[in-house]
Amino acid sequence: MAWIYILLAGLEEVISVVAMKYVDGFKHKKPIAVMGVGFVASFYFLSQAMQEIAIGIAYAAWAGIGTIGIAIVGIMRFKEKMNILQFIFLSLILVGVVGLQLAS
Repeated sequence: MAWIYILLAGLEEVISVVAMKYVDGFKHKKPIAVMGVGFVASFYFLSQAMQEIAIGIAYAAWAGIGTIGIAIVGIMRFKEKMNILQFIFLSLILVGVVGLQLAS
């Protein structure tokens, strides 16, 4: 169950960071609300996962899921470009996250 919490925490982080892109200097209220609720939910799920998973492993997995998720959203939603080196290094993060889960 702890790894499901990590996944949920990472997904909430991605949602929050995407909302942050639309805040525009705190001019828009809805993205601010989404961002706030998302970060609170992300930290809640992360704290729940830390009840069973070591703090360093949980945090590393959470950060990796968020990093990879935001990169994917950036490419798919915002048409950001990725070169081969960026792809390789993001893939290494993915390998690390999967490795952490397998080693637990």
